[in-house]
Amino acid sequence: MANHKHYIAPDGREYPSYAAYCNVPDLDTDIIQSMLSSGRRKPQNDIEKKMLQEIENAKRQGKYLEYYPE
Repeated sequence: MANHKHYIAPDGREYPSYAAYCNVPDLDTDIIQSMLSSGRRKPQNDIEKKMLQEIENAKRQGKYLEYYPE
């Protein structure tokens, strides 16, 4: 049996890997924030760099984002 290292996203689209999925440009903002917060995504643009900076500032203040599964 071949070992395929691909990831199928919740919307059914397939990506070469989970890391590739985490870094696609068209994810919803809440998913982007979650992935930036956990380190699974690298900022893709200036807006995301600012988002990450705000997340890191909040963490330093002892604040954390809450995520609610669907």
